[in-house]
Amino acid sequence: MAYHTILAVLATEADVAPVTDAVAGFAAGNEVHLIGCHGEPSQFVVLSAPIDVPDATTIAALYEQAETRMREVGDAFTKACEKAGLSHEWRPVRSPGGDSAVSALVSARSSDLVVVRQPDRAANEDMASNIEALLFEGGRPVLFLPPSGALAAPIRRILIAWDGSREAARAAHDALPLLKAAEAVEIVIVDADRLPDIDAPLAGADIASCLSRHGIHANVTTTSKGTGSTAQAIMAQATASNADLVVMGAYTHQRLREWLFGGVTRAFLEKAPVAVLMSR
Repeated sequence: MAYHTILAVLATEADVAPVTDAVAGFAAGNEVHLIGCHGEPSQFVVLSAPIDVPDATTIAALYEQAETRMREVGDAFTKACEKAGLSHEWRPVRSPGGDSAVSALVSARSSDLVVVRQPDRAANEDMASNIEALLFEGGRPVLFLPPSGALAAPIRRILIAWDGSREAARAAHDALPLLKAAEAVEIVIVDADRLPDIDAPLAGADIASCLSRHGIHANVTTTSKGTGSTAQAIMAQATASNADLVVMGAYTHQRLREWLFGGVTRAFLEKAPVAVLMSR
């Protein structure tokens, strides 16, 4: 089992090098086809006073800027893939909203894995795309790279955030290609006695046994969030174990589980210290 069709969602040209480098690193030696997707608005609306006529020159300039961005991202993607020796194709999408993540949903559903770089909020980098849409509507696992784009090659140490839920199970199994190639896998469970889907005395035993039948030896660590949050506890464990990747389920904010699990999805989308593979 391996990822053969990977979708790279590229909001800006700055995403190209980190994403293609990451894919080339963990997909080395495998037959991988990388699809690059970038969205731009299909139409622009210029607001003006009731008595004014929309400025045709301004509208034309906006279309030209969109075409330039599309061309620059596409050219950078093609060059990066050719340099890395990756089979690839470029899919520019024009839609009313122009959001690259939303524009990529159709392609995501026919891919094995989606890869996206998180914006650097500390540097006030714009959230150019609704990357959460890829999680909640794409139906495929999403590998979120940190703002730096850093991803170990190969990925040797993986931490699975486990709470016994459907989403966590989906993530663990979606990550099998990476788990099989890893040197060390750790299953971390935070406050097992408070999780409805966990048998606290045997926390993690079932998923560890399941993984072992795939040839994956996983150690189970149980911990408590103490006065902090569940996200902080998982991040601390990821740092302590020097993890290259965190695997976890993603939750919608309407669910009680999201409250119980401490807003982990949101926290990791905002400030994950390492790359995170999420599924829903």
